[in-house]
Amino acid sequence: MKHETIKTTIRLPPKLKRRLERLARDRGMSQSKYLCSLLEGKSSEAVPPKQFWDVMQQLYDIHEMLQRAANLSPQFKEAAHRLERSIVELQEAYTLDEEVP
Repeated sequence: MKHETIKTTIRLPPKLKRRLERLARDRGMSQSKYLCSLLEGKSSEAVPPKQFWDVMQQLYDIHEMLQRAANLSPQFKEAAHRLERSIVELQEAYTLDEEVP
């Protein structure tokens, strides 16, 4: 079921309009969706560039190799665990919505 919406028009100085356009575009959102997320108390980070996901894939690959090597040495198991925590921290820092205080 689709949520009901009401069309609203606002007036902005050109500088703020350009800023709104850029902020919404950088987050992969429409201007409407971006403004709604702000009104709901959420602040979205800009969408990470493709290079971010390329590096994340490399980290996933290294993590997988460390997990396979974990049977050989406990050091590999610990390294895999530490890398996994770092990957999660990176993703949370650069991809998740955060509540505005």
